[in-house]
Amino acid sequence: MQYIFLSHDIEWHKQGPSIEHILERKDRFDKRDISDLISNKPYYCIPEYIELEEKFNVKSTFFFRTLYEKGDFRDYKNDISELLQGGWEVGLHLDPLSVYDLEKIKKEKYDLETITKTKILSNRVHYLNFVNDLPRKLKELGFVYDSSIRKTKTEITAEEMGYEKIDGIVEFPVTLMDAYLLTAMKIPENKLISVIENTLNIGRKLNGDFNIITLLWHGEVLKMKGGRMYGKILEFLTCQDDVKICRGIDIAKLLERI
Repeated sequence: MQYIFLSHDIEWHKQGPSIEHILERKDRFDKRDISDLISNKPYYCIPEYIELEEKFNVKSTFFFRTLYEKGDFRDYKNDISELLQGGWEVGLHLDPLSVYDLEKIKKEKYDLETITKTKILSNRVHYLNFVNDLPRKLKELGFVYDSSIRKTKTEITAEEMGYEKIDGIVEFPVTLMDAYLLTAMKIPENKLISVIENTLNIGRKLNGDFNIITLLWHGEVLKMKGGRMYGKILEFLTCQDDVKICRGIDIAKLLERI
């Protein structure tokens, strides 16, 4: 079985970037998505993610920051409540500078838990700023798993699949990320499905009946070129007989029983 850990990092505060920021990148969007930037927020895509994942009967993990450059993470309170009530997982998208300080990690976890009203068990560091003693800190604070490792931006290798256990924390390396696929690897939009299919085949040859592929599709890219392929990606994955799409916590709990 190929287990797909499906995830989204919510990088921007809910209001999104300025109109000027969006217009500087207008070539990334269809005209209709940026035709009215007073009422339309093309970087805010959580409702569309929910709709797509419900369509294909899958659930994912959403990682939320608590430290946005502008805006307040509490603006996502209703979105977080809807996600949790619908069966999605909510994890922490830890600030890259917090990894060095146990108390800062503890505070970010606590702050997010004031919204979720449940224990936060999962983490991914913003910018994938992994440091060697991070798993120890996360374990001390009650986390179950982390997903902050990516060894290369320019290729997909066996090292970016599966999992490892470090200081009591399950670590899922990021196998497929929209930003690396579309920017660093320069994969054309119409080749994304082929790349994902090839990745599945690598996993099948590598680990046979049990492999884990972590797919990160950022929260803001759903209306952008390349990012808008997410629905097609779900359609492809859900048609594979040996693929099971999961939240991170589901796979972490499965590993506990193996």
